[in-house]
Amino acid sequence: MAKSMGKKATAEELAELETFLEQSPEYRKVHQVNDALKGNVKQTGINKEKDISTNLEDLWYKIKNADESPIMNRGTIKPLFTWKWAAAAIVILGVGGSLFYILKFRQVYQTSASVIHEVHVPYGKTQKLVMPDGTKVMLNAGSTLTYPESFAKNTRDVSLSGEGFFEVTHNAQKPFQVHTSKLTVKVLGTIFNVKAYNNDKNIETTLLKGKVQVELNNNPERTIILLPNEKLLVTNNVSPARAESNHNLNAAKIEYQVTTLPQVKQDEIKETAWIDNKILFTNELFEDVAKQIERKYNVQVIFEDQALKTEQISGLLDKEPLQEAMQIIELTTPFKFRMEGKNIYLSKKDKQN
Repeated sequence: MAKSMGKKATAEELAELETFLEQSPEYRKVHQVNDALKGNVKQTGINKEKDISTNLEDLWYKIKNADESPIMNRGTIKPLFTWKWAAAAIVILGVGGSLFYILKFRQVYQTSASVIHEVHVPYGKTQKLVMPDGTKVMLNAGSTLTYPESFAKNTRDVSLSGEGFFEVTHNAQKPFQVHTSKLTVKVLGTIFNVKAYNNDKNIETTLLKGKVQVELNNNPERTIILLPNEKLLVTNNVSPARAESNHNLNAAKIEYQVTTLPQVKQDEIKETAWIDNKILFTNELFEDVAKQIERKYNVQVIFEDQALKTEQISGLLDKEPLQEAMQIIELTTPFKFRMEGKNIYLSKKDKQN
């Protein structure tokens, strides 16, 4: 950047700089201000002086209103400091001084918008939080949500690994976007649930109210619109071995599927039962239910008999302690269990039992 202002940059260096400015648009403003101060922007004298004044005014406004400024003490900025002297001082410093100034301003320019928060919820816990825009989020056990201190001008972006229930504050000018490993959910204001655990066979997006648009990361041109009471299932790394064990090789090739939720009461929707600390399952594989048990009770379920993984089970686990919960499942499923610390071992019942 300093070479370009000093007109010493090669064509390759200018191309590299342009690529950098495209990838980091926050530095383009810095570059434009310095170009104006150095006189590299072709303008009339009147317009150039006006733009220099405007750019510097914007610059100092950001500096004085930054939440954190490790470089400057805001009390040392004198109100009588004129833009004309500021321009003269920076021009005198030359190319080396411009580079030093850019590095300093880089730290000042990084306001609260660049502060990133990461919330991780351990197994056995859930957590509620409120986003900077007022959006309410409930995170399930084993989930991680990443979001900025303040949202950008055009979008509200968060990243989710795990499961989250979102009640998004409406803002037609700033879509709310939830990024996962396989897809991105875009909304303006709505209520929905996203389940995106890395070790689950599917990633689920369930819409309860409003309207969402889902983009697949590996095919961004393909968009899926969900309406209330619809659920999107996206295949998530189903191994051939597992698909074969489920006799479901053809299903493993299906990239996504949209289903309609059954007509049930609000508190009987299994996709959001976890919000009330419940596990509701209907004809689901024991292996999939076991993962939910691991998250709810902070344990590890170990199948000593692999055939048990494909058993289809149904039931409701509410506020029961772990041992009682396993006994409830045991009433309808031919298996036995033993508990050793945080490990639960599952095996087939003997024929005589």
